[in-house]
Amino acid sequence: MPLESLKSDVVRENQGYSFSMRVSGSQQTVRVFVSDDALEGETALPSEEDLLAQLHSDREALEAVASEKYCQGRVAADGVVFITLSDLMKFIE
Repeated sequence: MPLESLKSDVVRENQGYSFSMRVSGSQQTVRVFVSDDALEGETALPSEEDLLAQLHSDREALEAVASEKYCQGRVAADGVVFITLSDLMKFIE
């Protein structure tokens, strides 16, 4: 079942940000973690403000990646969907 967008706070964590999404057709939520390297782009050593701005700018696309990974069962044992640079490489090339 895919994930759907949920208005939720973005939380700064160690080396990334997290937010929640909802499993479609239910009230169950899933935590999505986006690593800093997935947000860095071409900026060398971006600030936390730059990273957060990039997350907000790319959130729709990041949510689509999270939903795809969730549907494929690519979820950590604790239920978190991790998004790293390697998940985004297919879109960059």
